[in-house]
Amino acid sequence: MTDRVHKALDGELPPEQLRPDELKSYHEHQRAIRSALEPLRQLPAVDVASSVMTRIGGRPRETVIGRFARWVWSPTPVTLAFRPAYALAAALALVTIGFLTLTGQEPVAPAAMAVAKGPVRVMVQFRFGDSAAQSVSLVGDFTGWRPEIELRQVAPGVWAYEVPLEPGVYNYGFLVDGKIWRPDPLAPQVSDGFGGANSRLTVLAPEAAS
Repeated sequence: MTDRVHKALDGELPPEQLRPDELKSYHEHQRAIRSALEPLRQLPAVDVASSVMTRIGGRPRETVIGRFARWVWSPTPVTLAFRPAYALAAALALVTIGFLTLTGQEPVAPAAMAVAKGPVRVMVQFRFGDSAAQSVSLVGDFTGWRPEIELRQVAPGVWAYEVPLEPGVYNYGFLVDGKIWRPDPLAPQVSDGFGGANSRLTVLAPEAAS
């Protein structure tokens, strides 16, 4: 597949601008996509509403100490990945340096004063094909199993979205039209523990993937 055909399938290039050989390849890939998706349309719809509500409602009640700990370690909405815990550590370090100065001792610059770098993230593109869908949401353990990510239709019947993820193993699936659960047909499937199936994705660190 050439880059021009790929762009046409993604909706970035009008098919009318393709050369005859490229247009032939474009139609062949469209037929292959429709053929691959046809068995998926025959699958029965899976209602995951009860599963999601069980996961959300089954969490233990958070204590005051737990809320404080979550506040300390949660990122605040600023440009850099800043955590309140780093501010507390920095304040403690400043108090220690001031105490050592008053007592005549020379402060030693601790390694903890170094600027903390944010975690490495890898851009992952999720794609799903369904020509009859009106909307497709990406749901996974990286969204708290909430349909917060809406895929964009990049070509007729083709939905896609890119998500930055830290290296690790993730479970996910697609929610079609807000009610039909579909695992990714191109990814390994695992049991969701409720009689259904989720898809599994392994994100490698950049150095491991190269």
